[in-house]
Amino acid sequence: MSTFGTTAAAPAAAGGWAIALRRCRAQRVGITSSAAASSSGRGATEGEEEEPPDEKRFGFGRRDALISSATACLSTGLGPEGWTAARASTELDAIALGDDGIPDYTVRGPYGVRRLPKLEHTCISCFPRCVGDACLVQIDAYVPSAPPPLPDTMFPLLGEDGVPLRPVAGPTRGALSEVSRGPYPLAVFTSGFLVDSEATASYCRRLCSWGYVVLGYNKRDGVGVAGGNALDDVVSAQMVDDLIGWARTDVLLAPLVRDGGAMDTADDADDDIVTAPAKGGVYLLGHSRGGKISVLQACGDERVRAACLLDPVDNTVYAPLGEGFPSAVAKMRNTKDGGPPLLVVGGKYGGDCAPKGSNYLSFLEQSNPKSWGLEVRAGHFQFLDSATLVQRAVCEENPGVADAQVREVSQALMVAHAETVFRGVPREAALRRTMKTLEQSWGDGAFDRVNAQVAPGQKSPELPWVLLRDGISSA
Repeated sequence: MSTFGTTAAAPAAAGGWAIALRRCRAQRVGITSSAAASSSGRGATEGEEEEPPDEKRFGFGRRDALISSATACLSTGLGPEGWTAARASTELDAIALGDDGIPDYTVRGPYGVRRLPKLEHTCISCFPRCVGDACLVQIDAYVPSAPPPLPDTMFPLLGEDGVPLRPVAGPTRGALSEVSRGPYPLAVFTSGFLVDSEATASYCRRLCSWGYVVLGYNKRDGVGVAGGNALDDVVSAQMVDDLIGWARTDVLLAPLVRDGGAMDTADDADDDIVTAPAKGGVYLLGHSRGGKISVLQACGDERVRAACLLDPVDNTVYAPLGEGFPSAVAKMRNTKDGGPPLLVVGGKYGGDCAPKGSNYLSFLEQSNPKSWGLEVRAGHFQFLDSATLVQRAVCEENPGVADAQVREVSQALMVAHAETVFRGVPREAALRRTMKTLEQSWGDGAFDRVNAQVAPGQKSPELPWVLLRDGISSA
């Protein structure tokens, strides 16, 4: 077990230019957003853009400063040296990118998020294992909305020598202002048993803001469906398979979803994750039983290149091994390299809801050597946006850790992991940058105290989370 230490924070926004930037953000045009679609579950209509008021935005962003009335904004409150084009290019991009060129994945990405009206789809391939309404899936689709072209793209800024200034480039992705207009990788989020997809909507929004088409969905899962039969794990995995195929043919989503093709970058020729043959661009995510279902599909589907599991649960006494309920851990064991690389984030206080022998540790043990694993001091349902009273009563929680902290840690690693697989960002650098930023934001000094001298007989402080696997030393 290891953790990364703290690092120097990103360059602070100080001085008059920071004040001018804030004024520009308040006056920006063309990038409007609506808070009408909140985590309470009300979806935005087509064309509306989601931006929950409590989510952190992606840095300052050059577009925020330049799209609005740049001259009026930036001419106010600046020092004698003024705001030169070169200074804007270097300092603003330095806020978005770290010294190592890796973006800050703990905040929202550069894309707007549009939530389409709720869609419905019937899983034809699931028949006859499900019949009637049991095969119906209700889908919430989140699609990225790229910002309009920057003024310095349409009208290049010239340096003192008359040569157009180029954006500051990172080691793999280039400037963050150079965002893609699509197509994008596809992600499918599967919630746990009897957990509504709205309970994980913040994960879908966060991933979408970094340039992914994300599907959250609800199925008729319970004793009240046709025939009185709950959907088993085999049918549930088949629904994920069907959703992937449907998204690539749907009239709204097909133009936005990448259907195979080359990677964005291939900087590390020795990294088989980056240079792997095109298998489509699918990222599966799941919480609890949804994590198990994601693994069952990922291990048999070459289109899936990575998966993110949030406190996954395999077979338990409540869902014992049997027909229709295979073991996902066993399938990983029988799959080459344990399947695609995973991000496994487990709750230390899963209790009976995620018992030992069936929890995240079992998944991590059988996972691909290049997987990441993290243990947080949280209960099983503290990963959700809003757990019900029944869920909180049934499953153990840790009152010492806020649910928001659990989500922020999980979402930051979710994005970082996806970017290393789908866009070739160096894995070690992405993990190191993300962990350092999280330690600064949420560690509350615990990572410093644990390394300090502990008096005899005094208990060492418990860390908010522990990195179990970095996918590097074990690779």
